[in-house]
Amino acid sequence: MKRAAFVLFLAVAGCAAERGHSVILVTIDGVRWQEIFGGADLRLIEEKKGTAEATKKAFWRETAEERRTALAPFLWDTVANEGQLLGNLGVGSPVIVTNRYKISYPGYHELLSGFASETIASNSKVPNPSPTVLEWLHGRPGFHGSVAAYCAWDVFPSILNRERCGFPVDTGEPSPHPSLLRRLSAEVSPPWEGAVYDAFVFHAGMEYLREKKPRVFYFAFGDPDEWAHDGRYDDYLEAIRRTDGWLRELWATIQSIPEYRGKTSLLITSDHGRGDNPAEWRSHNNKVNGAGYIWVAAIGPKIPALGVRSEHEPFTQSQVAATVASLVGEDYPSGVTQAAPPLPILRVTK
Repeated sequence: MKRAAFVLFLAVAGCAAERGHSVILVTIDGVRWQEIFGGADLRLIEEKKGTAEATKKAFWRETAEERRTALAPFLWDTVANEGQLLGNLGVGSPVIVTNRYKISYPGYHELLSGFASETIASNSKVPNPSPTVLEWLHGRPGFHGSVAAYCAWDVFPSILNRERCGFPVDTGEPSPHPSLLRRLSAEVSPPWEGAVYDAFVFHAGMEYLREKKPRVFYFAFGDPDEWAHDGRYDDYLEAIRRTDGWLRELWATIQSIPEYRGKTSLLITSDHGRGDNPAEWRSHNNKVNGAGYIWVAAIGPKIPALGVRSEHEPFTQSQVAATVASLVGEDYPSGVTQAAPPLPILRVTK
């Protein structure tokens, strides 16, 4: 019995050793580059008189460096030191949205498919005619059955074309035998339609991650964008900080699982920017100044620790898809010729 158990242990260990690199993509809907690189905006804090003092105490600091760390400590204590952040327009290094609409579905099409669509022009639930990089990877050797997505917004089954893509796309729908977490997500409704709170998405996704250990996993969070549209800057900031805490927990969990430890990259970005002044920050579309700029954060064994990038040639949102594939050793533009090349964030190996 002992010998059989030892042989089984070696077999399981061997499978884990043979497994290739993994990638976890996280999108945080509608988070501006201004907060990521500069922290809370005092003008927007003071717009809400009833909460201004509490929000200032929580998020306002004298310098941009202190403010951004107060807002997103994982990004600035860990990713900035061990990985890279792109999109700081303040140092002339933007990540540009190339689709003409500057709203969510066109943005997700661009970052997940690798090019701007001329037909996806709204947030309507139209099945995406273009395969995403997640679907493309699911069809590659070594990835079938090892891709999954957990998303807050009910348009994602269309964005990822759940009927065609072949991998799980979970948006918190009711189930015949719901867990407590699933029951709570159905019973605790947010003050907006078409989505569940990000907390339910995160914890359900983490359960799946620990149990199934997919090589390609996607979290799509949405609370910050919803609070921003409502003009609730305090809740927008709280949502960003809460999500940053989940990223820290996610990264720690990755390091605790043998299949992921030392060979998993984390890529974090957004689908669009927002207005860059108090009159427009709630909004985003092709008429809103600032909506066309996003940011990207990356950390992992293939990503050298370069901190905040300051190149003066722009990166683009359309480069995210190929970057996801490159982090697991796949060449997405070779199979999808419209796709932009990867972001230049990877460690160069000979």
